[in-house]
Amino acid sequence: MRRDPGALAATRFDLAIVGGGITGACLAFDAATRGMRVAVIDKGDFGAATSAASSKLLHGGLRYLQQLEPAKVRESALERIHLQNLAPHLTRYVPFLVPTYRGLARGKALLAAGMLAYEMLCVGQNRRVRHPTKRVPRGRWLSAAEVRALLPALDSPELTGGRLFYESHMLSSERMTWAFVQGAVRAGAVAVNYVRARTFLLEQGRVLGLRAVDETTGRELEVRARAVVNAAGPWIRQLNEQLGGRELTSVVTGFSRGAHLVTRALTGAYAVALPTDVPNQAVVNRGGRHVFVIPWRGRSLVGTSYGPHRGSLERVTPTDEEIDWLVSQVAAALGPGSLSRSDVQHAFAGLYPGTGHYQVVDHADADGIEGLFTVFGAKYTTARLLAERALDYIAGRLGGRFGPCRTRAITLPAGAIEDLDAFRARLHRRWDERIGAAAVEELFTMYGAEAPEMADRAAARPASARPVVEDRETLWVEIERAIDEEMTCHLEDVVFRRTGLGTVGDPGEAVLERVARRMGERHGWDQARRRREIERTQELFAR
Repeated sequence: MRRDPGALAATRFDLAIVGGGITGACLAFDAATRGMRVAVIDKGDFGAATSAASSKLLHGGLRYLQQLEPAKVRESALERIHLQNLAPHLTRYVPFLVPTYRGLARGKALLAAGMLAYEMLCVGQNRRVRHPTKRVPRGRWLSAAEVRALLPALDSPELTGGRLFYESHMLSSERMTWAFVQGAVRAGAVAVNYVRARTFLLEQGRVLGLRAVDETTGRELEVRARAVVNAAGPWIRQLNEQLGGRELTSVVTGFSRGAHLVTRALTGAYAVALPTDVPNQAVVNRGGRHVFVIPWRGRSLVGTSYGPHRGSLERVTPTDEEIDWLVSQVAAALGPGSLSRSDVQHAFAGLYPGTGHYQVVDHADADGIEGLFTVFGAKYTTARLLAERALDYIAGRLGGRFGPCRTRAITLPAGAIEDLDAFRARLHRRWDERIGAAAVEELFTMYGAEAPEMADRAAARPASARPVVEDRETLWVEIERAIDEEMTCHLEDVVFRRTGLGTVGDPGEAVLERVARRMGERHGWDQARRRREIERTQELFAR
C-alpha cells in the first residue's frame, strides 16, 4: 500500500475526511464499503495523536454505571464485541482485579450491585462473537486470601476480597487504527498521511472540497468532494475556523490531558484498578479516580493522570509533575518500594475529550454551509458505531444511493480469519521450527490473516526473523514491511505506529540508526536527513 498524494486530485469524491485518527479511519472504512468514493487525509501520520495516547483498552462500559448511563454501558459492551469480530488478532482479554475493603464506598456490597447491573446490561454480547475464544470470559469473586495470593502488594488489614472481571486490551491501538485505514484503501478509498487541509472550496454557501498541501513536498493539492467531514479531534474547532474563515458551530467542549507510563512489570498477569487522591465526579462514587496498572508487552502500562491542557496541541508530552504523580499514586497503593521514577521506561501523553458523548454536526443546519459535517468521536471503543450513525445521516443528505453500513457483518482485511484457533495452530505448526514460536506469535498478533505472508518473508531471510532488540517482540521483517509498504514518511512512523519497537521506550541510538539507514535507502535520505529523523524520534523519549 503506497502513499499517492496525486490520487487526491484525480477523482471527484463523494466524501473527503479530514483527520486520520480512529474516528476518521472508521468513517473511511465504513464509507468505502458502502460504495462511496472516499478520501481521508491527516496532517501527520494516521492515528498519531489521541488515538495512540491511551491505555489501549476497549472498554466494556463498566465505568458508565458510575455515571448512571446504562445505555452507554450496553453500547460500549456491544461495540467491544464488534471490534473482536473486525480484528480478532489485535485484541486479548486481560483479567482486571478490583479489590474491596471495609466500609460502604469501597466495600463488596456496592461493587456487587454494580457488577450485577453490568452483567444484566451485557446479556447476549457473547452470542454475537464469531470466534469462541473471543467471548468475554466470566468474572468471579475472590476472597481476601486469594487477592493476597495473586497480588501480595495489595495486602491490607482493611482488605475484604475483590472482583475479577475481564476487559479487552489491544497490543497496539496504533495497529488497529492502521487496520481501518488499510481496510478503507482495500475497499477503494484514497488515504494519504502528511497532507494538511488549508481552506475549504466554497461556492455560494456550499463546500465543494478543500485545498491542502503535501507536507513532505510542499506541493499544493485540490481535493474535490460532494461533502467534507471534519474528524480532526482536538483540532476540530481550529480547523473549522481556519478553513471556514469564520467561527462555526463547534461540538468540542474542552479537552483534558492525560499521561501514561510504561514501567517494569508490577502485577504479573493481572491488571488492577488502584484508587487515587483525585476526587471522582461520578454519581455513584467508590472513592477517588482510579489509576490502572495493565500488563502489556512484558511490562506494565500505567495510566491515566488527569489535568487541564494549556498551550499548543502539537506534540503533547508528559510533564515531570504528571510522571511523578502517577509514580506516587501507584507506590502509595502497592506499598513502599513498589515503584520509583527509575522504574519508568517510557512515558507519553495525549488530549482527551471533556465529554464521553460523540456528536455529529451538519453545518447546513447549524451555520448555513451545505456539504460540511463535523464528526466528534469521544471514545476509541465506539468509533465504529459513530461512523455508522454519522454515515447513515450523511448518505441520506448526499442522495441515499449508497449501500447500508456493513461493518457489523464484515472484517478488516487482516481480520479475515475463518477459525482463529485453527489458523493460529497452523501457523505455529508450519513456522515454529523455521523462525521460532515467539516470532510466529508476534506475526499472528500484529498481522492476523497476513501473518503467513510475513512468515514466508522471514523464513526466506533468517536475519529478518530476529527481534530488532533482544527484549522486544518487534522483528526486522516488520520494520522492512513498514518502510516499504505502509506509507511511512518519518522514522517515528515506523518506530511508534506501524511497529511496537518504540512504544515501550528508547531502543537505543544504534538501533534507530540502523532503522533510519534502511529507511533512508528507501526514501533517498542523506546523512543529515537521517540525523534529523533520529533526533526527531529521540525527542519522544526525552523523559
